[in-house]
Amino acid sequence: MDWLSELRPIFYPRTLAVVGVSKDEAKFGSLFLRALLNFGFKGRIYPVHPEGGEILGLKAYPSVGDIPEPVDLAAIMVPAPHVAAVLEDCLAKGVPGAEVFTSGFAETGDERAAALERELASIARRGIRIVGPNCFGIYCPGGGLTLLPGGNFQRESGPVGFITQSGGHAVEFAREGRGRGIRFSQVISYGNGCDLNESDLLEYMAQDDETRIIAMYMEGPRDGRRFARLVKELAPRKPVVIWKAGLTRTGGRAVRSHTASLAGEEAVWGSFFRQTAAVPVRDLEELGDTVLALMHLPPTTGRRVGVVAGGGGLSVAAADLCDRLGLEVPSFDDGAQDKLREAIPAAGTSLRNPLDMGVPLVMAPIFERVLETVAADQHIETIIATQGMFHVLGGTFGPPPELRERFLQTLVEVPGRVRDRFGKPIVIVLPVDGDEVEMIEAEEGRRKIRDQYLSMGIPSYPTLERAARAVANVAAYYAKTGRGSR
Repeated sequence: MDWLSELRPIFYPRTLAVVGVSKDEAKFGSLFLRALLNFGFKGRIYPVHPEGGEILGLKAYPSVGDIPEPVDLAAIMVPAPHVAAVLEDCLAKGVPGAEVFTSGFAETGDERAAALERELASIARRGIRIVGPNCFGIYCPGGGLTLLPGGNFQRESGPVGFITQSGGHAVEFAREGRGRGIRFSQVISYGNGCDLNESDLLEYMAQDDETRIIAMYMEGPRDGRRFARLVKELAPRKPVVIWKAGLTRTGGRAVRSHTASLAGEEAVWGSFFRQTAAVPVRDLEELGDTVLALMHLPPTTGRRVGVVAGGGGLSVAAADLCDRLGLEVPSFDDGAQDKLREAIPAAGTSLRNPLDMGVPLVMAPIFERVLETVAADQHIETIIATQGMFHVLGGTFGPPPELRERFLQTLVEVPGRVRDRFGKPIVIVLPVDGDEVEMIEAEEGRRKIRDQYLSMGIPSYPTLERAARAVANVAAYYAKTGRGSR
């Protein structure tokens, strides 16, 4: 099926009807309309209100049928008992797609509400595609669409598609992406999925050239066999990262009350992940960390890691952590250890892998020699390096600002040069130093450095655990698909 043509009016509408707006600007429909206007939707927007008039400076129409031109997409926010009538109006108008934000359907567990949802599905089969109900709709920067309250979401498109049953997770992930350098092709909150479901949207993203990485929050697929087949076919060429919720008994009960989905057994999903190249994650944080790593780390990212740490027993903790995550920490060869001995003093350090440099922050020439030596070791495929305590360079303890900036800049440039010279992927750990006032002021500088690394294609994380877990997930994906080094 040509999903790109089928769903293009939904993601890239030229005309949009917002049904359920109110002259009370605090109501949901009007808040959503304002978000669209703030986001900069480039097409024509038609508010729909029974009394017509004007809302937020736009002429309102009593019904979708009264709009004087064809409508590509209807955003519906009327009470549940009235949704079917609005969809019938859309069907008569020839509207190809609708997003139904309204809740109060099958997720309530009430049979009458479930019957209302079955009626929506029946209308969809007569010729209109529906996202929802019980959803937050679509965020598509290229199409000018946003979620509530997403007037300030990133307007630049990117390679990541996110399919989620949860509207809250859609908003949170889109907002987090803005600060972490993750750019989206589309984010779709599809809620109960009475018509378009996770498999349909997965097929769409499989055909969409802009989407190169697919992230998913799953509560339960409508058709497990179809979904498994699609993931098995797609994941080797486009990474599919899945946070599967509801695997515990308590989580399963929560899922049924959220979107009326079947959660599934943990053993079944364990088998699914073993048989496909889909990447399992445990929460939204790990989902974002893994997507960020997939955006920047090449297929040569492998499980054999060299860890460069500094002080505080980090090297010992890193060894235990990597072992738990399935990463190998091979010993450096004798030649590498000799070179490391020349670069850093023996006192207070450990020249084994993980490498303990003794202090969290070293001068740029020493840092470069250390990274070069680790990268040159044939046993090492991927490097995880920590850089911390940037705050000590400021205040009464540090050099003047002009010298501090020069020091930091030369230090930040080192990993990129080493990566380019040796072809070994590098991940940086930039710890958050604390919540005291002076540390909060230093956080601005830390984020600036993080953004510089991202611009170089080097992902960074606030903790060693998050960095190592992201590397483990990416290395496992490339190994499983046969694209990696091992």
